[in-house]
Amino acid sequence: METVVNGEGDDVINGHSIDDVISMGDVAEELLPVVAGLTSRRKYVPHWYLYDTRGSELYEELVHNSSTYKLWKHEYSVLQEHGDEISSKISSPAVLVELGSGASSKTRLVIEAMLKRHGSFTFIPVDIAKEFIEDCGRQLERDYPGLTVEPYGGLYMDGVRHIAARPEAKMLLFLGSSFSNIPLVEQLKMMVDIRMRLSEQDRLVLGLDMNTDREALSRAYDDQWSPWLRDNFICRLNQDFGGDMKKGKFEYTFDFVENPADGDTPSYIQLSLRSVGNQQVHFEKLSLDLDFQDGERIYLAEGMNYSCKWNLKQLRRLAERSGNHRFICLIGNLHSLLL
Repeated sequence: METVVNGEGDDVINGHSIDDVISMGDVAEELLPVVAGLTSRRKYVPHWYLYDTRGSELYEELVHNSSTYKLWKHEYSVLQEHGDEISSKISSPAVLVELGSGASSKTRLVIEAMLKRHGSFTFIPVDIAKEFIEDCGRQLERDYPGLTVEPYGGLYMDGVRHIAARPEAKMLLFLGSSFSNIPLVEQLKMMVDIRMRLSEQDRLVLGLDMNTDREALSRAYDDQWSPWLRDNFICRLNQDFGGDMKKGKFEYTFDFVENPADGDTPSYIQLSLRSVGNQQVHFEKLSLDLDFQDGERIYLAEGMNYSCKWNLKQLRRLAERSGNHRFICLIGNLHSLLL
């Protein structure tokens, strides 16, 4: 039995490496990054781990119905107004790709505009919740004759690599501020990697959030997120690793880290679960115990940021530094073509 005490686990846990812990457990390869995060000095899980099928359903319910989290509604309005313009940016034959697609509920507006302009085409939703997007894809094909859906289960860049060699003109959607969940230190590299895999005929539509009002963000990220970010997350951890983690012993927490508006680094949201009291969590499939001190946190993203909040100067700077001149940015209720 391996024990990580008081969040002090790093690459070595009581004289044993993380590899030793993993080798003694029954862990699917795709879950190894989760184990690494749980046993690190700063406990965390990769943000994509939150989006299993049930997590994706809860997220969709929240962003559709919340009266205080308004990004989904703002982006929907922008796509409703500018869907035809977006579809006109690429030539036929075309393929539509969406990174972090979820239910593709906003994307229906782009699909309808592209069907009108380009006729039949292929849509490739990319998401870690493969079964969820397969179900959504079947519904889209029923709703839109002429649309072929080819779901791809994987991480963002897995999807970009998957479609890079296709000969059609590609419209790449990256909506819902999903890009902002990428760790700050990796964002520039990701933009460069995307640029290197797109041709001159391709276009990138990037949806980001420019809301930096602390009071509004406090309302947007209040306890309405607990059923998804605490309850479902803990349920999944327990199922995947045979855990006995109790949701009543952890509190959902929100922090807003504000960076200078004239700098290149955006402000960002930080989400975590905070331990209520000293406690030990046992994961049977890992033969592992994790000790938590009162108030100790487990962060819901691998980087410092869960969701970045940008200004236009920072976005232009990101475009310049990445050499990516194919941005059509959807930023809250603002639509602009960069460069």
